[in-house]
Amino acid sequence: MKKNNQRTIFSEDVLDDVATSSPLRSVPAGLKLILCLAATVIAVASPEIWVPLFVGITMIFASLVLAKVPFRLYLSLLTIPLAFGLSGAVILLFFTGGGETLVSFFSFCVYDIQITTDSLHLSLLVFARTLGGMCSLYFLAVTTPMTSLFAVFQKLHIPQEFIDLTMLIYRYIFVFIGEAIGIHNAQVIRGGYQGWKNGIYAFSMLVSMLFVRTWERGDEIFLSMNSRCYDGCMALPEESSTVQVKSYIAVFSYLGILVLLFAAEMIL
Repeated sequence: MKKNNQRTIFSEDVLDDVATSSPLRSVPAGLKLILCLAATVIAVASPEIWVPLFVGITMIFASLVLAKVPFRLYLSLLTIPLAFGLSGAVILLFFTGGGETLVSFFSFCVYDIQITTDSLHLSLLVFARTLGGMCSLYFLAVTTPMTSLFAVFQKLHIPQEFIDLTMLIYRYIFVFIGEAIGIHNAQVIRGGYQGWKNGIYAFSMLVSMLFVRTWERGDEIFLSMNSRCYDGCMALPEESSTVQVKSYIAVFSYLGILVLLFAAEMIL
């Protein structure tokens, strides 16, 4: 356990490790998929901020408390999407009009830089939707390995070619990330990013080397698959899940609460 805590949060396989060791691993993957997709759709379709905020807060609670995801890791996962959501919300706050003016700053050409009631509502709504949707998807990511999701796709009779292609793309993403991390670490050790000019040169070398290294790794993966008698169909391991009535009750009760809150928002 101590070794896992010392693992860098930027490791390319950290999400799979967290999902595999999650206490919620035994919950059926199909049930978690229904939960997260339904919660994401409701959060994104909500006309007010309250339902997306409720979804985001409850999913954060479930990820940290029920799934026992380390707080530092979870915070690092949310940093990039929330940064994009926050930047978009700030732009909407100042550059969309409508409603009464709350704060007025100055005029730039033909534009008045100001905050209105409609722009404030739209800005908060976009940020709340981003929070609710991303927290729902992250809950699925930190509790369900991708192999379990691929098994669900097979049960849904999705074409095998699509599943195999998705598995290869998913695997190659982490090959790409792993090579990038290795090259970047080697450059940092050699002082490649000391200074602006050195940083630009090192980054260009990283991109060019990354293309070559990933091409080589792709050939290696192809040869290893052929050596294992790959016949065009990738076998998936059998996933063992515990069918517990309380899991179904909890999931559908939660979704029922979301539907009621969404309906109340639409009516009011």
